[in-house]
Amino acid sequence: MSKCLNLSLMNNELMLQRHQPDGRSQRYVQAVWFARSQYSGTRWLPCDGAQGIVFVLKGEVSLDEHKLTAPFHIQPPSKHAVQLSYSADAEFAGIRLYPARLKALQQAVYPLLSAPGLGALAEQLRQAPTLCTLKQWLQTLSSAAPDPSYAMQHAYQLISALMQLHPLEEAYRGVPLGIRQLERQVKAQSELTPKYLARIYRVRYAQQQLRNNPLIDLAQLAQVSGFSDQAHLTREFKHILKITPGKYARQLFA
Repeated sequence: MSKCLNLSLMNNELMLQRHQPDGRSQRYVQAVWFARSQYSGTRWLPCDGAQGIVFVLKGEVSLDEHKLTAPFHIQPPSKHAVQLSYSADAEFAGIRLYPARLKALQQAVYPLLSAPGLGALAEQLRQAPTLCTLKQWLQTLSSAAPDPSYAMQHAYQLISALMQLHPLEEAYRGVPLGIRQLERQVKAQSELTPKYLARIYRVRYAQQQLRNNPLIDLAQLAQVSGFSDQAHLTREFKHILKITPGKYARQLFA
């Protein structure tokens, strides 16, 4: 078996390999992945406020019924769950970054993430359609990626605190930059406000609690997830994930 194989999901429909980087690139990149479908299908991609780059190598791939064209597609910042659709025998791969990373990284490692650079990576993937190709690209990125600037380090610190479900005001107090400066940095790099990111991560936490216990009372779920009441939970869950928590819980038993 190839040493590059890192299988995270496999069923009769889709095979997905995923690798989390280490070294300098892990400050920017959540994971690289490679997928191959046996049959056509759809699935929902969760919302995390981040951006990704998708390479369509074979077959057809769509996001919210928008067909992705080769050689690559840069996803906008994730504000809502997105429906992924793929044809039978499709092959596609990607790079998933952390929130507010792509713009700064594109400037820092030019031309690696420029259109020609990504086009070259797409060609490498067509010639060698494996996760190993992306892992080798990560090594190049690690050697080129600089330390984030002072302002960006603090923007990332704020986002990290929000991902850990710190209340927004508390997260601001934990970062030695002014609120307005932090807001400008995060909005400029992620196209999302810190407040909206906090909403995303609260919903993601509630989603994980439902996965852990689909029978949990929704009023209790709202309380443990930091929502004012069950109605607030339902509104936010449906807005971010495009499904109510009750329906999501029922689907877990399907």
